[in-house]
Amino acid sequence: MMGGVRGPQRRARPPDSTGSVVRDGVSLHYDVYGDGPTTVLLMPSWSIVDSRFWKAQVAFLARHHRVVTFDGRGCGQSDRPRGPAAYAHREYAADTVAVLDATGTASSVLVCLSRGAEWAVRVAVDQPARVAGIFAIAPSCAVPAAKLDVEREFLWHQHVETPRGWQTYSREHWLHDGGTSSGGSSST
Repeated sequence: MMGGVRGPQRRARPPDSTGSVVRDGVSLHYDVYGDGPTTVLLMPSWSIVDSRFWKAQVAFLARHHRVVTFDGRGCGQSDRPRGPAAYAHREYAADTVAVLDATGTASSVLVCLSRGAEWAVRVAVDQPARVAGIFAIAPSCAVPAAKLDVEREFLWHQHVETPRGWQTYSREHWLHDGGTSSGGSSST
């Protein structure tokens, strides 16, 4: 960087082919690299990060695999639809399937980062034959609002700051036998 002006972004490896697919009126740009026996699809991580994010990984992976990247909706060379509904998680998952179709990919390993993990899991659930595997880096997936069984069973939220509270917690919730620990008595 000289004088505060940035030069053009360069790719570590140019794509072997590029294209776009239109799904529900949104054009999605994709690039294909290499021709290995396994296809690795490097998924978008958020709508603010384009496919150049993966440029260092593409150069290495394309030596041994066929690699597909695409700009998620709202980013890079893909269209920017209006309204929050256009950016729902199900839309990104469906976009992934559209890119698989457009690139003639029957099945691939989905590599994802952060929110992309939720989209990859949605693809795997909806179309398991299309997913040979998922490699999730720092996955960020929504957790249902319902309480977890373990939280209900062990009541992690109960107040146990007194010695009596800790004794009760240890005996009743960890030992599960209502008996003694370390030879002490079972009374509280």
